[in-house]
Amino acid sequence: MENKVICYYCGTIYDESRGKCPLCGSSVTSDGEESRPVQRRRITDEERRERQRAAKGKYSAPKKKKTKKLDPKPFRIAALVFLILAVLVVFYFIGDMIGWWPGLEDRIVREDIYRTDANADACKTLTLDRDRLEFTAPGESAVLTASVNLDCGKTMYCVSSNEKVASVSNDAKSEIGTELKSAAFTVTATGYGEAELEITCGDQTLTCTVRCVDPEGNIVPTDVSEPDNYEPQLNYPIDASLYARGATLMLRVMNLPSGMKVNWTSDDVTVAKVNQNGIVTAISGGKTIVTAQVGDQIAQVLIRCTFGDHADDGAHLKLTDVTLSLARTETFNLFLYDADGERITDLTYTIEKPNVCEIKDGVVTPKNYGTTNVTVTYNGKEYICIVRVS
Repeated sequence: MENKVICYYCGTIYDESRGKCPLCGSSVTSDGEESRPVQRRRITDEERRERQRAAKGKYSAPKKKKTKKLDPKPFRIAALVFLILAVLVVFYFIGDMIGWWPGLEDRIVREDIYRTDANADACKTLTLDRDRLEFTAPGESAVLTASVNLDCGKTMYCVSSNEKVASVSNDAKSEIGTELKSAAFTVTATGYGEAELEITCGDQTLTCTVRCVDPEGNIVPTDVSEPDNYEPQLNYPIDASLYARGATLMLRVMNLPSGMKVNWTSDDVTVAKVNQNGIVTAISGGKTIVTAQVGDQIAQVLIRCTFGDHADDGAHLKLTDVTLSLARTETFNLFLYDADGERITDLTYTIEKPNVCEIKDGVVTPKNYGTTNVTVTYNGKEYICIVRVS
């Protein structure tokens, strides 16, 4: 019977006659003791884990030094504030272009236009180069020159008391000298008779007599009777606007009968006053009615002083998007109204595409198919109506 031995290292049972373990190659001596050329033994799982932990701690790469991270909260707040400011700036410029509020350029232009009237020095001296004009036939003309002190910022006006005898050109030629500045008014005889020219600058007033005689040197009597069915007509038929304290405009009766006088009155002199030459001066923000009375007839005009506390007058369009039929040639009235529903007439109309429609006296008429914007400008503010032609 063969003798069996057990390998010391791996525990394999094999025949003693083999001399070596067939699995691990270890041998035994003749006296039966095991030969151990290399001391080896099986390690337990616990020992293996201990060796792995030791090796990991000895040969592992050194740990990187941790860097301090910046707090992102301040950067987020700064980005949010910048975004809000950018949105507000974009919103402001879009609103300015659309016309939701007057832009900075409107304020600058208006201040440049009216700063002279509002802050100008008073008229201290007013002189005329003559106090009498003589004509021999209608159609003749002459120049009347009025001079004021150089630092005067007021506007000079020349008004005829009788347009049937003498008329004054609206275009006066101005000239600035070393000590005085002057305005040359062209006076034209329109008929035989006598009239008075009143020249006004601020609080200063002078007069010049105009006579137009026939070839024999006689003045033809002037008919001062009021024509039948007469109605006075003003150069501002419905309303007019003043945009600064001290600003002025001149009202006239366009069809004044020969020899008739005009009596001017203002319903509210705290808003605007008018003198007997028809010159209206803005006093404070608001609205008033100025009346021209000729004989028993009257004509009235609404004066708007749109500045100060009354700058926002509630003006609005009743129609902002209209579709018209080109085949039926439909039209509509594009009117601007104030807060009281009264129509405003001193407007400016601008058509984005003039080939689509046209506007005359506030009446929009289609021309071709398409869509365009019609802009109504009043008091530096724009109101837009979309017009569609189908």
